Amino acid sequence: MSEDQIKVQINPDVVPAGSDLSIVNAARRSFNTRSEWNWSKELESGTGDGRTLKEKDKRLLEFLARGMTADDFDRFCSDVQATAGYGVADGLLDKLWQWRNTPTHDTPFNHTFISFEVQAPIFVRAQLVKHEYLIMSEFSRRYITDGITFYEPDVWRKAAENKKQGSSNEGVDHKLTFPHVDYGSKGDSSMYYELCRNSFESLLEQGVAPEQARMVLPQSTMTEWTWSGTLGAFAKMCTLRLHPEAQYEARLVAQQVYDHLKEYYPVGAKALVEGV
Repeated sequence: MSEDQIKVQINPDVVPAGSDLSIVNAARRSFNTRSEWNWSKELESGTGDGRTLKEKDKRLLEFLARGMTADDFDRFCSDVQATAGYGVADGLLDKLWQWRNTPTHDTPFNHTFISFEVQAPIFVRAQLVKHEYLIMSEFSRRYITDGITFYEPDVWRKAAENKKQGSSNEGVDHKLTFPHVDYGSKGDSSMYYELCRNSFESLLEQGVAPEQARMVLPQSTMTEWTWSGTLGAFAKMCTLRLHPEAQYEARLVAQQVYDHLKEYYPVGAKALVEGV
């Protein structure tokens, strides 16, 4: 399957730093206090590591992610329900803007660090490189000339009719044609990939520098990069790229990143990405 070509794993050279508890204690630094793990009986039975956050610390992480205490949120919801009967023009819109403008407290989430190794096509990397506060180091086709592979989707999706970008879930039968190129019965994407690979290799054989020869390779060429940052930065990326309207291939990367975030920061990651 094409989606198996897109892979995210923890960088084996960098141990993830921080935890839900370290986020809690970063927030408690303002008051010069610290919290500790709850140690459950699971440790004694040999299942899991026995560490859980105290309930008050879970609530603190939820407050940091939401920008409101649980009581403030309940009062906000009650106010929205009370104003809904009067229509948007009579108060509901103001309440919604109040929610939109409620500041979160995300600094403590950035006292963490996690690093990934990612394999994905160039067009996906081009989207994900836009996210701020994430460090990306990609391998370079200026130096690496072998191992050319291409992302080949199982389905070519039809363009969405109700928006300028994006795609629908409907597949499209397609046939590629190139003037003056005879590939026999081939008319699918493999024909195009073969043409690009042959062109690249031909340029190298003729002595063209790899940094220029790579220009004939398509955006579907697979690439690899090291991607590092904080929980806060990766959570923002996941929130945007896990949205149903985000490109499917970008969602594959974001979902794998999010799965790793939940493994190392189960409370904090979920509060930031899924909400409270």
